[in-house]
Amino acid sequence: MIIENARCESMDLTGYGIIKHNGKDFHIANLLPGELAKVDVFDHGYGKVIKILESSKDRVKAPCPIYSECGGCHLQHLEYSSQISLKTNYVKSSFESQGLSTSTLLPCIGMKDPYHYRNKVQMVFSEKGKRILSGFYEENTHRVINVDNCHIQDEVANKIISTCKELFLKHKIKPYMEDRGTGLVRHVLVKRSKATEEVLVVIVTIEEMFPGRNNFVTDLRKLHPEITTIVQNINGRKTSVVLGDFERIIFGKGVITDVLMNKKFVISSKSFYQVNARQTEILYKKAIELAKPTETDVVLDAYSGIGTIGILMSEYVKKVISVEINPISVKNAIQNARINNIKNVRFYHEDAAQFIKNLVSDNIAIDIVLVDPPRAGLEPSFIDAMLELRPKKMVYISCDPTTLARDIKLLTAVQYEIKRIQPVDMFAQTFHVESITLLSLR
Repeated sequence: MIIENARCESMDLTGYGIIKHNGKDFHIANLLPGELAKVDVFDHGYGKVIKILESSKDRVKAPCPIYSECGGCHLQHLEYSSQISLKTNYVKSSFESQGLSTSTLLPCIGMKDPYHYRNKVQMVFSEKGKRILSGFYEENTHRVINVDNCHIQDEVANKIISTCKELFLKHKIKPYMEDRGTGLVRHVLVKRSKATEEVLVVIVTIEEMFPGRNNFVTDLRKLHPEITTIVQNINGRKTSVVLGDFERIIFGKGVITDVLMNKKFVISSKSFYQVNARQTEILYKKAIELAKPTETDVVLDAYSGIGTIGILMSEYVKKVISVEINPISVKNAIQNARINNIKNVRFYHEDAAQFIKNLVSDNIAIDIVLVDPPRAGLEPSFIDAMLELRPKKMVYISCDPTTLARDIKLLTAVQYEIKRIQPVDMFAQTFHVESITLLSLR
């Protein structure tokens, strides 16, 4: 249904403008509060802009030519300081919806340069006629939008992806076509260290057989001598998960090294590592600052990944106990402690909730708990175990304000109080926001 003169009244937490028509709210992409537009709305409560009739002072021209098609960014049309305000409000609204106080909420910490910040680039491949496409799925579809230069991704990685596309054509290496079940290459993943400039390239294929592999790798290395290692990952499953279980190293060591707060970290294809190197140091420094660790503290680093924040915290405390369910991440974490000559961190490959229950059973006291869980947040069993453990402080790093607020409500209902909430923008041009919440035992 076409609405000729729709006035945007507000913006939702994901960056959609909200209009009202016949008593119903419609969420419109690429529309800002105060703007007047001609829009097309749909029965499911969403819509799109046909023409902006009156623009907001906060509107800027999106630098990406395919911004309106690609689902990767949500806020390129919004001036950056307004993005920061939106993200602060996202955290505020999420906490208030759970009946939580936001009196200790600080403004979101923004970026100096909100473009080309992602040190991990992951592109899906497809074909259209005689062309090979690389890019992202159009929002809510499996149609690949061709991206020649992503404005939020590392510029070196962008160039490597473009070269891969050209070399696949040259060596007749076909992209995997999901609907037909034909072809070989599903994705190309590039990770680049800002500190060392080392580059890891992962070619994700549907099967182990890789005709033309040697010639492809030779050409790729010749055109991009900055590449330090290349890995083939095999993922033959019908799944939206990018990486499969099996992989082999084609060239180099299979890992790269980054440096964060003067500590070295080994990163593999499957390692979880924050995608924004510039802001990660700010995030972790702020988390340690809020925790105020002392040399007598024993710290539990749960959901520890490759051990990043626990290793960074280790120089300020007596001991760090690190627990992680992913065996590859635990292996990387042990390696990271070794190369940094860290002696006071112990790593355990276990479920975090069960591990905490064992600590309680063994009467082991913990002073500070660090958590940085997946977007889904903490499991109920973990929260129950935390309340039994009763650490003096908890530092909760989250990439989803909604699940963060849900978990904080459960923790503060019984034993804890909120001391500080600090959002940090790790994902400029999108509605996503990272947050640090400090809890203290009452």
